[in-house]
Amino acid sequence: MRTQSLIRLALFCAAVILTCLSSAFAARPGDFQVIGPGGGGAMFHPTISPHDVNTVLIACDMTGAYITHDGGRSWRMFNLRGVVSFFVFDPLDPKTMYAQATGLWRSSDSGESWNLIYPKPSTVKGVAMNSDHADEDILAEPDPLGTITAMAVDPANSKILYAAAGDKNSPALFISRDFGETWQSAEAPSARVCHLY
Repeated sequence: MRTQSLIRLALFCAAVILTCLSSAFAARPGDFQVIGPGGGGAMFHPTISPHDVNTVLIACDMTGAYITHDGGRSWRMFNLRGVVSFFVFDPLDPKTMYAQATGLWRSSDSGESWNLIYPKPSTVKGVAMNSDHADEDILAEPDPLGTITAMAVDPANSKILYAAAGDKNSPALFISRDFGETWQSAEAPSARVCHLY
């Protein structure tokens, strides 16, 4: 009796596995094919380079981000210690791109390596780990901008960056004219310059 139960269980498991495999390889309507990264989690913020349509960045809700330089035939994962909320390509320099995750990160080598530019690394005092690895906060002092919610690069000068930042109930616009080293409030240009040590 026990042998029959084990055989039935094995047959049931085999049937489930075959059903899953047949679903994975089933034809998709409209001739769609899976060519991107995967393995769990949802993908957000697909951003295509204005310089090369084959270079694409995409964020995952599981903290990983992905880049392709061959139109999606292959992807490389990178991690910026948190979920990326947006990507920005420099409109003048095809090798420079930005990502906002736990802070504002910049790559100057086509996404091969990333450096934290805000908050400035010398001001970082630690990392607060919340419910899981996808929910970290960089603790920095001073932190005049707070969380950056949107960013743009000046189309005529790559050193000029614009950032919407601050409390979500009262965001403000900040400008950096030196590639992110210092930031100035756009509302009162002479009133506040934020030096990041």
